[in-house]
Amino acid sequence: MSLYPDILFHFTEKKWLYEILRTTFKVSYAREKIIGLENEREFAVPMVSFCDLKLSELKVFTKNYGNFGIGLTKEWANRNGLSPVMYVNRHCELMDNLITGLNGVYSHLNKINDLEKFKNLNTSYLNIMNTYRYVKNYEGELIRGGITEDKNYRFADEREWRYVPSLENEGIQPFVAISKIRTSKQKAEYNEKVSHLRLSFQPDDIKYLIVETDNDITELIRHLQTVKGRFDPETRSRLSSRILTIEQINKDI
Repeated sequence: MSLYPDILFHFTEKKWLYEILRTTFKVSYAREKIIGLENEREFAVPMVSFCDLKLSELKVFTKNYGNFGIGLTKEWANRNGLSPVMYVNRHCELMDNLITGLNGVYSHLNKINDLEKFKNLNTSYLNIMNTYRYVKNYEGELIRGGITEDKNYRFADEREWRYVPSLENEGIQPFVAISKIRTSKQKAEYNEKVSHLRLSFQPDDIKYLIVETDNDITELIRHLQTVKGRFDPETRSRLSSRILTIEQINKDI
């Protein structure tokens, strides 16, 4: 028996769950900070995040990210190229070696005058740089809304998977320097540049829908009725039996 479920969950607020069901997932820039022994980098990555957790493991996770969620199959995740992140211990040399190595390649890149050599090396550099988009510290500070909620949060407990759009997509940068995305206005401007990108799913890809309380179930079913063309009566009936509440998860699972 596998230790991991065949479902990936995404948690958010009620209004965003409704929007996801209506238009599928929007790609947006998320702030990340990776720390090594002596070096650190802080930046923003365009992505959609999920957790690879069983229903019984969701109790602690939801309080950090919202009490409304959607669970989709791993078959869907594989079709769309999602990947688990690589957790790295901040107390080992690996992260420092990655940061200093990339800094060295970038420095060398800027000294090349031959246009063809520059293009070839720049492509290789960006491919290696892409690693940053899938790296996360094993544990560190959990900061939400500019407030440190936990100084020693174990990110690995989330078993995060990410959808990160290909660099070939229009408007995509591997990552954005944190100095360019500190304010809500700046973040909105960068999100607008990737607003055309969607991580799509079909109703049959959904395994569970999560709401906060029993009072939210009827409202969610009504919302599914308004999403014309995606949720037919048979699909709505199937999904109605797969709606769970946070109350149920906390008490019974």
